[in-house]
Amino acid sequence: MFGTQFERALAKAAEDPRRDIVFGWNRGLGDIALGLQPLFQRIRSAKPNARIVVVTREDLREGFLLTDADEVLVVDGLARGAPLDLEANLRARGFDLAQAVALFEDPDPDRWIRRQRQAWPPRLHWRAEFDRRGERFADELPDAPYIGVHLSSETAQFYGYAKDWPLAHWERLFALSSTIDGARFVLFGHRPEPRLMRQEIVDLRGRTSVLDMLAVIRRCCGVLIGPDSGVLSFVYYVDAPCALTLISLWSDPNQGVLKQGTPSPNPLLVHRPLVGAGNDVANITPEEVARVLRTARVERRAA
Repeated sequence: MFGTQFERALAKAAEDPRRDIVFGWNRGLGDIALGLQPLFQRIRSAKPNARIVVVTREDLREGFLLTDADEVLVVDGLARGAPLDLEANLRARGFDLAQAVALFEDPDPDRWIRRQRQAWPPRLHWRAEFDRRGERFADELPDAPYIGVHLSSETAQFYGYAKDWPLAHWERLFALSSTIDGARFVLFGHRPEPRLMRQEIVDLRGRTSVLDMLAVIRRCCGVLIGPDSGVLSFVYYVDAPCALTLISLWSDPNQGVLKQGTPSPNPLLVHRPLVGAGNDVANITPEEVARVLRTARVERRAA
């Protein structure tokens, strides 16, 4: 009678010999790190022999490889936010529903972990073979480190406030790079638009998967700049040492890793969050970001 739906289901599952616990997921990348992985960690603690199965869309598949999920089933052609009939998709794959001890068709991880964020900080598991994903970009990115830029969250339509820094601000920051000794940038994102043709920019937008991008950041970047996004959440919660300064840009500080309020498991990560005045990311000036960037580069060279 008490606790959340998840807590009640987990208490029953702990006493049940069946192992399969199934989640449907057709929302964003960031909540995989911020919400689902803490739930998966709790399952591992309460029922160590559980088999966690996720049904999701293709662009999220690699993100789940860093979690405690045991199996990821991809629904072809599934668009973000479209209805996901969990049981029908499981049956189509010959999955025996009778063997599932719990099914979560529409999980609500933000609400389910709300009271226990500090107790279950996310830890995303990085494997050594993932680092090799960055090697194919070595010829384009000689003489690291670079300044990584995640130009846009690319999910602004799903939120009721501005998450992305204006393009004019990015262009001004790149122009200011002439005053930052040796500054070179590498761009990340799904789509290679708008085009930004500058000598000091290597544009990898549209050319990297989630694991590719994380591997390039770990291999080639000393600093990463970007808005609150799934990329930011994954970089922050990867449980593997990597010397990186993360400069994050915010409208709403009650979101993402700031809302989570737990430290990064990466002992070498330095986080420098910037919140726009009046909760508007556009009020963070390029000059302010350039100042933080210069300081970060000096600190990294001295470390």
